[in-house]
Amino acid sequence: MWQRLKHIVDDLRAYPDLSPDLKLRRQVLQFLRQRPPLSPADWHTTYGEPLDLSFGVIKFAHEYLGKYAGIEFGRTLPEDRLEDDLCWTHICWFDWSLSLCDDFQKEFGIDLSSELPNLPTTTVGALLHFLEKHWQVPEGLPNAEC
Repeated sequence: MWQRLKHIVDDLRAYPDLSPDLKLRRQVLQFLRQRPPLSPADWHTTYGEPLDLSFGVIKFAHEYLGKYAGIEFGRTLPEDRLEDDLCWTHICWFDWSLSLCDDFQKEFGIDLSSELPNLPTTTVGALLHFLEKHWQVPEGLPNAEC
């Protein structure tokens, strides 16, 4: 019984280290609110097409990356630096990259877990290019429509 109680106390002590910094997240949200929110289709037309990114990857990023960080992905720019501008590792849960792998597997049937050491941490655009490189349209399905 003491072992179980010790485990619970240890978990509670570790929680702040593993959870997002909500104060910092609010600051990032305030910074991003200065920009208009773009739908996945608008983000793809404005930024994705010039960067040769598929709509499927943009739609995935719009839905999932925003959840990991608690932000609206449609307000980000490809040149936003994940750490310096968005404070990514501080505003996401500690296991966001594992969630990314799970969600990518669920959405596209592609396992990224072996690529985790290569996950770019520079810019939003670099992360999207990484996903694009690994994304494939399943046989017989058209590229997701805007």
